[in-house]
Amino acid sequence: MATGPVAAPRGDDAPRDDAPPAPLADAAERPPRQQVEVVIPVRTLLVVLAFALLVALAILSLGTLLSIFLAAVLALGLDPPVGALVRRGWGRGRAALALFTALFVSVLTLVLVTAGPVWDQIVEFVQSLPAYWEELSSKPAFQDFLSTGGADDQVRKWLQELASGLPEAASALLGIAGGVFGSVLSLVTLTFLSLFLLMERPTITDWLFGFTPPATERRWHPVVEDSITAVSSSLIGNVAISIVAATVAGLSAWIFGLPFPIVLAVITGLLDLIPQVGATIAAVILVAVALTVSTGAAIAMLVIQLIYQQVENYIVYPIVYRRQVELSPFTTIVAVLIAGSLLGVVGAILAVPFAAVIKVVMREAGAPRRARMAQLREPAAAGAADADGGGASP
Repeated sequence: MATGPVAAPRGDDAPRDDAPPAPLADAAERPPRQQVEVVIPVRTLLVVLAFALLVALAILSLGTLLSIFLAAVLALGLDPPVGALVRRGWGRGRAALALFTALFVSVLTLVLVTAGPVWDQIVEFVQSLPAYWEELSSKPAFQDFLSTGGADDQVRKWLQELASGLPEAASALLGIAGGVFGSVLSLVTLTFLSLFLLMERPTITDWLFGFTPPATERRWHPVVEDSITAVSSSLIGNVAISIVAATVAGLSAWIFGLPFPIVLAVITGLLDLIPQVGATIAAVILVAVALTVSTGAAIAMLVIQLIYQQVENYIVYPIVYRRQVELSPFTTIVAVLIAGSLLGVVGAILAVPFAAVIKVVMREAGAPRRARMAQLREPAAAGAADADGGGASP
């Protein structure tokens, strides 16, 4: 059967120029999209949950943790003296108990001897603050300084409220007796906690190092001992420096006829516990009180405080701190500011021991890298020396 030519399509069957192109063949060969499945092991979830619980417990028991931290710092501070007694043949428990007993008896005797006179002077001093402010603000220089912003009225009002709010009646004293008892109980708890930590310190250290390889113990055990020595040196040195500062301030106040020299000595000693910053604040207080006596007494007190601070910063501090603690003044001030912002006055006082421990640990942790970097610098330095020698030869 013959067939004729195929007729061209007509109408709707004809191909159009604007028709979409046919799908490419490679489009059909594209692999299907792969779905990424993230699998978190149950162990990881449990670790994260346990860490979150630890953080929550730490936040809820911050006061208890702070007490434990203070007890640990006190125990580490007294560890070298106890170690010296142990080396002389004493038992660890006997040496720790004897040292704590001597410390407790000394503090109790000091409190019983000075509590009555010092408290009477504190009460009289606080009650006299408005009168001292009136006398101090009557100076022409202070009038010019306080003439703006109403600072004079604000300070006078605050001092009057402070003086009027000082507890004097027996009922008020009985009202705060519960708080005093709670503070004493906390102090006793802190003391016994420090005593037990001091007695068990070598046992705790050996138990912790029992989980580490022998090489790790050989490397880090001296670091622990150096950290303990740094904490002890900083604490004992800080107390010794504060006693010297209080003695200088009290004698100066008594010689120049300043009111309440014992109170001024106590204030200076407590403020001097804060490294670098506390002595400056104490000097400002001493000069301000001396201004109520005479301008000459204020100038003399300023000169004495400036001289003493130079002696303390450049003679006493290097002897007490830099041999064991090895902290620069910049590092000390930064540590005080950071710890003070986190823990208040207690943090400022404990800033130096904490910074000393961090420095000892970081020095040992970075020792291998520093050794590698020193080895890398040796060939470069030798090449530079050879180049200089070759260029200098004729």
